[in-house]
Amino acid sequence: MEQFRIAEHPILEVPESKMIGFYFNGKHLEAREGEMISSALIANGIDVFGHHHKDGSAQGIFCANGQCAKCTVIANGVAVKSCMTEVHENMIVESAEGLPKLPEDSEPVEFSPLEEVACDVLIIGGGPAGISAAIELGKHDVDTLLIDDKNHLGGKLVLQTHKFFGSEEDSRAGTRGHHIGQILADDLAKYPSVKTWLNSTALFVFSDQKVGILKDGVYKLVSPKRILNAAGAREKFLRFPGNKLSRIYGAGAFQTLVNRDLVRPTRRLFIIGGGNVGLIAAYHALQAGIEVVGLAEAMPSCGGYKVHADKLMRFGVPIYTSHSILCANGNETVESITIAQIDSKFRPIAAQKRVLAAIPSSSRWGLDSLSEFTLEAQAAGIPVDSAGDALEIAEASSAMFNGKIAGLKIAKALKGSSVEDIPDSWYAKADVLKAHPGAIKGYQEIDESKEEVFPVIHCLQEIPCNPCTTVCPTHSINTEDGSLMALPRYTKKCIGCGKCLLICPGLAITWWITEKTAKTLP
Repeated sequence: MEQFRIAEHPILEVPESKMIGFYFNGKHLEAREGEMISSALIANGIDVFGHHHKDGSAQGIFCANGQCAKCTVIANGVAVKSCMTEVHENMIVESAEGLPKLPEDSEPVEFSPLEEVACDVLIIGGGPAGISAAIELGKHDVDTLLIDDKNHLGGKLVLQTHKFFGSEEDSRAGTRGHHIGQILADDLAKYPSVKTWLNSTALFVFSDQKVGILKDGVYKLVSPKRILNAAGAREKFLRFPGNKLSRIYGAGAFQTLVNRDLVRPTRRLFIIGGGNVGLIAAYHALQAGIEVVGLAEAMPSCGGYKVHADKLMRFGVPIYTSHSILCANGNETVESITIAQIDSKFRPIAAQKRVLAAIPSSSRWGLDSLSEFTLEAQAAGIPVDSAGDALEIAEASSAMFNGKIAGLKIAKALKGSSVEDIPDSWYAKADVLKAHPGAIKGYQEIDESKEEVFPVIHCLQEIPCNPCTTVCPTHSINTEDGSLMALPRYTKKCIGCGKCLLICPGLAITWWITEKTAKTLP
């Protein structure tokens, strides 16, 4: 079992957790106390959780976010999503073979009166957008209820071990994502007007303007004056032969395993999709000690930030642009995949097929906003706003900032002139933070004759990012035109403190030190 657990990590602390026993299909296994059933099974080398009732295909984990039913198991006689259900001592877990059966009738169930709760604002989703909005509402003493279906706040921030891009002032660029999640949660705790319900799933917004919520297994009704949908997004599932095989993970599920639960599901990995999340997932795999044997991107260049792709190539990861997956091969689990070069109309070039053996696949084929709560609230006549990926798909730095805007907007609607207007500069910055990568430029010219130390900046693509400019104590690094989107450039004498190297999210800064200068350094 130990081969599937991460014992050392360059970023994350590996906690000493209590081990508990449980059963899967009659076999006694061990799990870390508090982990989800799905992670406990994969940590024990089990990738096939059951079989689909229609075609008998193997079922395992895909999203790890409760958005699909691929990981369904029977736990103590009840069909549950294993990625959302905590394993307990002596729990009896069984494969879901075919359609799960309802438990047999026992004694009549007595229903107690439903608890009904009223609030001014209900926020659905405790990720970067939801927490940021709740903080703004808390600052203005608005009666707010924030719910999230996980057992901790932070959303996808919990899965991010890399340093964030964006604005250092507004989205804590240069800080690792999982730390940002904790910083936001700690900040939110300062505001007593905001209540938080964890392990709470919003089920439906009803026409009588009540929201059904399942909190810790107990059904409750909430009557809000306004709703903020910050529920995020769900991953798309690409269609190709063999996509039903187990060990094909969504990028979010893979990051959940290696970064949240410290479970290493494979020794070798192939990534499909060269957007930011695919590139970052590959880097997270390297951090977890997993060999990334390649990444395929259908477009002629990766859609994510160039510094992410450059970072992978420095680690020796092959990036196959103008390539896509043809099929995944295997019986129940992935044993190999076949990729091919594709032409401008996305048709495979037969002569360029490559078969890569024994490689589970992680993928990022895009996201769909979780807009159903917005539509339900609109139909019920409840004023509703959206933020984060539920509004539009963008980076977490953008989600935090547009969540902040949404929170102030709602506070203004409820409390009127006592709340300040949203500055026009906020909307302008929100547009920059969600901007796609811009132009790629050349290196800054370096005068090699100077007897000094100075930074060499390998960030050559215009992206919204500024931590190197804000951390420099001598203001030696500035952007070309002073904007968040412009390239950073070295402009003054460097004192060699190294702060820019340490904070750079893209690992895109090195030093130039002449031999004479090096001799003078301690």
